[in-house]
Amino acid sequence: MKLISVFSAVCLSANVPARSDEVPLEKMVSASFLSAASETSWEPGIKKTRKKFIVVLGFSIPTPGKIIGCRKDGIHLKIGDSTGAGSAPSDYRDSLGSSDPELVMETEHWVPSPAALWVSVKGNVSLVTGEKETLSEGALFSMKEKKEERPLVLKGGGLMDGGRPGDVKTTLNLEWSLNKSSGKIDLNVKLSSPRLLGVEGVTLMKADGTPVMGRNWCTSQSPGSGGLSLWVWEWDYGLDPEEQGEIQVFMNYMTGLHQVDVPVDMKFGLSGMAGETSGK
Repeated sequence: MKLISVFSAVCLSANVPARSDEVPLEKMVSASFLSAASETSWEPGIKKTRKKFIVVLGFSIPTPGKIIGCRKDGIHLKIGDSTGAGSAPSDYRDSLGSSDPELVMETEHWVPSPAALWVSVKGNVSLVTGEKETLSEGALFSMKEKKEERPLVLKGGGLMDGGRPGDVKTTLNLEWSLNKSSGKIDLNVKLSSPRLLGVEGVTLMKADGTPVMGRNWCTSQSPGSGGLSLWVWEWDYGLDPEEQGEIQVFMNYMTGLHQVDVPVDMKFGLSGMAGETSGK
């Protein structure tokens, strides 16, 4: 059984960077508190219950800048309450590369004390941001073979070891097959990179420059997911048979990448349980 307590939390204080002519726009990243929840679960025959506390933070940056993501070793946060008890999060999940960047953190075997008046989150998050979106050169695929591979250099699309933007050598793979049930061509485009990139999307065009209109679905994976050693982005298209032929693949990506250290120092009050859900 599981009991989830969603708290009605009011942010009491938070760090918000002040605007200054000396601070570049790409570094004006702010963090905000979004939500918090306490979860307790137990199983029949097991005396010890499992507890965890979940906090969701949001991040923002002035346009045209964009948050690309973060490195897991760049997150150093601690959650505590007004009684002095606290815990470092044991797990993180993020959607920092989305239009609404969020970071979800969980503590294991710790929830705020029932007597706590507030909960604080303190520490530092190292984010990667981009300045401007651009379009890569095109990689031409003949589609005569069901599997093809092409090298593609994303100029200014990477963050080098020295912390400066630089060119990144990536690999594009294209694979297709005929879907007998729908009659369409199932097309998969995969981009692999040794570095985190600000990939915004993919553009497909025929050799004459006509856009390929098939609908696409995108997924991405970071190193460590499923044993991967590279960053991988994939797009799945459904094309009409008449669209089969030479295709140029262009990558939409962010340039001017920077690593930005965002200090987090916020406190939110707990005004009680706003709702409960239970289930197996």
